[in-house]
Order: sequence, then C-alpha cells, then structure tokens
Amino acid sequence: MQKGSYYIVNFDEKSQSPLKISVHRFWRRLPRQQRTTIIGSLFLLLLVFIYVVYYKHSTKSIEDIPYEQHLSVINNKKETWRNKQPQENQLSTARTFSTPTNNRQIAVRDGMRHAWKAYRTYAWGYDELEPISKTPSVWFGLGCTIVDAIDTLYIMNMTEEYNQAREWIKTSFNVDSTSVDKYNSHFEITIRLLGGLLSIYHLTMDEIFLKRATELGDRLLLNFNSSTGLPYTEINLKENITNPSPPTSELSTAEVGTVQLEMRDLSRITGDKKYENAADKSAATLHNQAKNDGLVSIGINSATGKFSGPIITFGARGDSYYEYLLKQWLQTGQKRPSFWDDWFESMRELMDMTTFSPKMDHLACFLAGNMALGWNFHRSLTHLFDMAKNLTETCYQMYAQQPTGLSPEIAYFNIEPNSSKSSIIIHEGDTHNLLRPEVVESLYYMYHLTGDKIYQDWGWKIFQAFEKYSRIDNGYTTIGDVRNKTNVQPRNKMESFFLAETLKYLYLLFDTTNLFPFNQWIFNTEAHPLPIYSN
Repeated sequence: MQKGSYYIVNFDEKSQSPLKISVHRFWRRLPRQQRTTIIGSLFLLLLVFIYVVYYKHSTKSIEDIPYEQHLSVINNKKETWRNKQPQENQLSTARTFSTPTNNRQIAVRDGMRHAWKAYRTYAWGYDELEPISKTPSVWFGLGCTIVDAIDTLYIMNMTEEYNQAREWIKTSFNVDSTSVDKYNSHFEITIRLLGGLLSIYHLTMDEIFLKRATELGDRLLLNFNSSTGLPYTEINLKENITNPSPPTSELSTAEVGTVQLEMRDLSRITGDKKYENAADKSAATLHNQAKNDGLVSIGINSATGKFSGPIITFGARGDSYYEYLLKQWLQTGQKRPSFWDDWFESMRELMDMTTFSPKMDHLACFLAGNMALGWNFHRSLTHLFDMAKNLTETCYQMYAQQPTGLSPEIAYFNIEPNSSKSSIIIHEGDTHNLLRPEVVESLYYMYHLTGDKIYQDWGWKIFQAFEKYSRIDNGYTTIGDVRNKTNVQPRNKMESFFLAETLKYLYLLFDTTNLFPFNQWIFNTEAHPLPIYSN
C-alpha cells in the first residue's frame, strides 16, 4: 500500500473482499500503540467537527434574529434551564427579614396586622373583606387576600400571620374547587395570585408555593392559545376552558401586556419553557404592531392583534403595558433591546407631546417611579429623571391639596393662565379613594434612588391620612369623598392590593436601605418582587 493512501476500515469478519481482507491484515500488523494513536486522532477530529458545526449554529444571539422569529428559535431548542448550571444571580436560598426598627415602619406593620386580623376574623379563605358589614366577598374563589398579601407578611416578619397564610395555601388553595367554577379575569389572576405565589417562593424557597404556582400557571397557559398569541380576557380555572373573545371585540392593552413577567419567571424556576414561550409570543405580537411613535391605543382588536381606537393614556387600560416593557428588559438581564427600545420610544414621545388632556388617573402615577427606574440604568437621561421628579410632586399634590389628605381617583388640572381656581380640580364621580398604591410606589423609587427624605415625609403624611379617614374597627375602607373631612362616605370594601401593594411600598419606603436592590429585583404590577436573571 502506498504511503498516504486512505481506506475505510471494516472489521466485519464475514466480508470476503480481497481489498477488505488486505486492509484488515494491514491493520492487525500495526503495533497496538500506533493503532491506539490513529483511533484517538480520528476521534479528536470528530469532536472538533461537531463543535465547529454546533458553535456556528448556536451562538447567534437571539437579539440578532427578527423579533417575530424569536419564539420559533426558542421552540427549536431542546435543553431546559433545569439542566443548566444555576445562573450567577439566581436565588438558591431563602431570604430573611428583620423586625422593623423605626417608628414609621412599626406603624405600617401595625396597620398591616390590623387589616389582616379583620380579614382573618370575618373573611378567612374568601377573596376579600367587606369591612363595614363584616362579611366576606367572593371574586376568584381562591383566597385572593391570602395569596396577594403573604409576601408582605413575610417581608414585615409577621411570623404568626405568615404561617397562617402558608397553611391555607398548602391545604386549601385548589384550582379544582367548585368555588372557581366560573369565568374570571386572566389578568387579575396572573398579577395577584400567580405573582404572589412566585414572589413568596423566591423569598422562602418553599416548594409548596412553587407547586401551587405551577398548578395555576398550567391552567392560565390555555388562555394564550389564541390566533394572535394574546391571552383571552377570561378563563374558567376549574373547567380549564377559555372564554374566547368575539372577533369584533376589543382587548385591553394593559391586560394583555401585563402577564409576561409572571409566565417567564415560572419557566425560569421550573425549567419548562412553555410558559415563557407563551409570554414571548404575546410580547412579539405587541412589538410588531404599528405604533404612534411608541405610544399605543388602550384597545387591541382580538382577531388581528392590532391596536385600535383613538385613546392613548398612561392611566386605566394603558398603564401597565408601558410598565412591563421596561421591567421585561430588566428581567431578561438587559439582553432583549426590543423591550428597551419600545419603552424608551414611548417615553420620548410622551415628553415631546404638545397636545394632551389635562386629566390624570391616580393609576398613572406609577409612571414617575417607572421613569426613575429606567433612568437608573441610563443615567445620561437626566431629562427623564427631571420629569420623574416633577411628576412625583404632582401626584403627591393630588393628596396634599385635598382636605382629607387623600387623593381622588381622577384629577383635572387648571391650565388657564391667571385663573383664580384651584390648580387641581375634581369632578363629581371622581372623588373616591380606593387605597391605591401608585403614588407611594413612586415615592419608594424616588427615595431609594436619591436618598432625599422628603419622599419619606410625603409617604408618612399619606399613611397618616389613611389611618385617620380609612381605618375602622374592622379593617380599612375605601372612601367616597376625599373633599369632605366630616363625611368621607366609607365604602364596604377592603382591596387586597392595599395589603399587597400600598402597605408594602410604604414599609419599604421607610427602610433606610433598599431591601430589594434595583439591579437584582423587579416588582410586578401588584408589587410582588421577582428576581432579575442574567439572560
């Protein structure tokens, strides 16, 4: 055989080909060490070939791929996060929180204990408390106040109350219960219940919360099975059926754009990508629609996924869509610039607007904290932070200029020059206060980003007003008229978000250190803290 000739070696002893026999004899005559070297070299070449091919096809950044192809890229990958090494910033141990040490935090915790005691006494296991009649209120049929508020109890180190809540979730939270045999809001279940279960799991690493979150997430996943990938408005959890929207109906932009954080987080902690796939498909639908320089209508056509209608607002039905753009960018380790681009374009257009309605929902006050959070990661955007500061003060004045010190649900601004009227005007029908969290939420961000104690002082005045005009013997009530100190017209309602959000943000505001560093944690729109991932 000539040197440099190459043959395929066949070890089949039944083959009678002379060529194969000669090759076989040649191979047998080689010294064992030389045969070992040849086999090793061939094996090494094979490994190099496999590596080059795999590397070429697998290292292309998801962000280099058109957004609409993102989901298919994810679906074609076979590995799961659970098979990978834990991410460097992924939590693996429970967090502990100390008891409050300053008087303001102690006062807020006392308020939380007062609200919880009333709920436990008169509405235990039901969704919410009606504090005036001392009766329970049914909504989801899943103990909403318990699930929504359990992370607040844990953060405030209310051990006895936390254990009560945990035991109920362990033994009584049941998506197959007859109490949930009805259609309920997909959005509200996601932000309050799924968000609450995910949050308390991250804080405690208690597997019972992950189990319940997975049970709930599996039911909610069905609602993403629409032609556009946007979730249907309602779902029956017990029957595991959706309530498909008529083709001509309009979806709420905020509702379909504010469920992605929770589903993505569920994938990250279970290792099952199906939840994140659904979140990404819905996010891609929203991203790909035509926008008005980043701003979007509050309605979406259920059949096409296109924004529809003339109304653009950062208040009701629009608010948390913008909030989740920024927070999804942070959640994914700032590796998905499409989220940042959509968010920043909307902020830029907001600041450049020349025509607007001089009206603001209390809900829109989240925007000050959201702007400040965005600025924290791009500090050259000083104009964004300046606007956040001005908006925070405006929102506080919605409280400070009322006789009760509590804000109305909606305020109008007097923009007439040289007018003798008040700068903030309240219309009949907008005079109520629902114990909402958005202003104290922004105060929390502003204080921990600036260290300026004025934001703590404003928050303390708001809390004192709640104590004076909303607190009753059996919990806290929403009120009907913030203008009337002698008759605030208390209403028979204690919202679960008062415990989950308002009191939590006040408690965090009054801490001298930020218990949830902004480069490690985000809050969903119901104030449930979720970790930031590195990818």
